[in-house]
Amino acid sequence: MASGLKDSCGNATLSMSYGTNSQDFRSGIHTAPTSVSPLPLSCTERCLYNQRSRTPLSMHRKTRANSAQIVLFPSGETVPIIELEPSANPQEWRAADRTQGQPRAHASVCEVVLSGSFRRDVDGLLRTHEELKDLGCIVLSPSRVEPSFEVDGFVFMKGEEAETPERLELRHLEAIERATFVWLHAPDGYVGVSAALEVGFAHAQGIPVFSPTPIADTTLRGFVQAVTSVAEVLTLVRSHKLAAPAPNLAAFQHYYRRVATQRGYEREDAQNCLLLMVEEVGELARALRKREKLVRHGSTRRLNEADELADVFLYVVHMANILSLDLGTAVREKEQLNIAKFVGSRRLGHGL
Repeated sequence: MASGLKDSCGNATLSMSYGTNSQDFRSGIHTAPTSVSPLPLSCTERCLYNQRSRTPLSMHRKTRANSAQIVLFPSGETVPIIELEPSANPQEWRAADRTQGQPRAHASVCEVVLSGSFRRDVDGLLRTHEELKDLGCIVLSPSRVEPSFEVDGFVFMKGEEAETPERLELRHLEAIERATFVWLHAPDGYVGVSAALEVGFAHAQGIPVFSPTPIADTTLRGFVQAVTSVAEVLTLVRSHKLAAPAPNLAAFQHYYRRVATQRGYEREDAQNCLLLMVEEVGELARALRKREKLVRHGSTRRLNEADELADVFLYVVHMANILSLDLGTAVREKEQLNIAKFVGSRRLGHGL
């Protein structure tokens, strides 16, 4: 039969190949023709096809959960997680009802640096590296434990052949700054020169160092915390029992005490300093005037100057993180400008 023939309802027959049962029929009307074997449709089937052919196919919209959480910082108060889901309007979102479900668990990220001897007990070093990853840690450095060659006691891993020891060590120290803790690999209590440098650097940054092996050196032993396993340290991390690192600003604070005296700022009292700081905060607010929806609740009233000043500092650090700024670099570069400005004004004052 030609495809132009009509059935008893006056509908043209289809040039399609499909089975005779209803399941094949439903699938056949949504697929491209595979042959030219005509098969007349009944009136009911024809009407069903016409009705479906006029209705555009639509896929179910995927519901996507968009989590938002108001972080009370630095007060540390707990707040509920707000789940958002699409509303009837595709352009709008609404708070989802999750009262019947369990609260979402947020896995904490634990970043670790593996330090110590890369020459002695390489198999043990590799096992420790794999154990850290198996327990869910992110090993910042070294990224892999596959010794390639050694130069004057310094071990190069595969992929590091084109690097220099200085660059590799600086990269390792930068990783320590970002780490949650340092795991010290000290076979038989041995700690080499490079590892001793890394332990001291971690201590200066307030990053804890752990090792399951008693350290032979008496001095270094006081900077390394003895534990039984990596799992013990992770328990401390996940239960928030690991002490927060103190900001490494003591040297800069001593420095600024000296330059403040040199620049004549030592006569400023707390009131003058506060007014100047509020002025700078106002300038920061104007710089961020396009940002909205910054919500903070639950602040507690305290009259302790140290606590309030610590809150100001924490907000400064938090703002730097929000803006993806390296606060230490920003402070150093701004102080270089201040030095140039101060020296320039002194020269003008002396007629130079």
